[in-house]
Amino acid sequence: MVPHRLSPVEAALEGLRVVRREPWAVVYWIAVWAVALALIATIRLATGALGPVQRSADGLDAFRRLGPLALVLAPTLFVLWVMTTATVYRAVLRPGEHGWHLFKLGPDEARIAALSAVETVLLTLLGGVPAYLLLVLLNPIFEAAPGFSRTIAVVGFVSTILIDAWLAVRLSLLPVQTFARRSFPVDEYWGFARGHFWKLLLSYLLVVAEVFGFLIVSLAALAAFGVLAEAVIAWQGGGLLRSLALWALVVILAVLTAIVFVAPLILVCGCQANAYRAIVAERKEPAGAPAAA
Repeated sequence: MVPHRLSPVEAALEGLRVVRREPWAVVYWIAVWAVALALIATIRLATGALGPVQRSADGLDAFRRLGPLALVLAPTLFVLWVMTTATVYRAVLRPGEHGWHLFKLGPDEARIAALSAVETVLLTLLGGVPAYLLLVLLNPIFEAAPGFSRTIAVVGFVSTILIDAWLAVRLSLLPVQTFARRSFPVDEYWGFARGHFWKLLLSYLLVVAEVFGFLIVSLAALAAFGVLAEAVIAWQGGGLLRSLALWALVVILAVLTAIVFVAPLILVCGCQANAYRAIVAERKEPAGAPAAA
């Protein structure tokens, strides 16, 4: 049933409803991710790119250690992310579309990829603008009241986070808008979520809680897998049996990693699609204009 009012609880639960309606489709998505991750791991091992995992303050260091393989890994993960996003949107907004459960590389995915690329560039270029503007505005206060500089800095830091969060929520439906409209409705992007900020924010907070609970279960599964993996790796005998066990561990790890990628995507994208559908349905009703947020 299509909602006529945006409900944070209903939006947050849409991803779970997708899993319940099409469990085999979800298994298929996870399988595609698992195969891709297993192939990448196999290539990495075969090319001798497998090195010790070390912590680094640089988030790009992991890709640097992969060397040329990073040129395969990063685009592969991006393409899979785009295809999964579009597929979940399709499951919610176009459930009757034939073959919707199959991954596709078509115009819908191309538009989401282009939008994501533009958003990434703009975030890189403009992400620090709110903090810089606050620093410029607060600098005279720093000079006039140096004793309050620490307090002012904390207030400025919190204000920056709040501004960024507000912008993120207001613009969070851009991908699903682009998917649903089959175009780039630039003139509608900013105003579409007006009046729904708090409901959207609550929806995302509920989704974060769902993802957090899922990650706790995932960490427990990965911990158990780690114990099993250490036992197999330390196993000295067995020959062929040990090799088969190691390959089985590779498959299990690929599936677990795929689930960790796919499940949060389903929850987030399902929430966005439900929110978009509810806002569109609400705007079609002859009700008064909602108050701006």
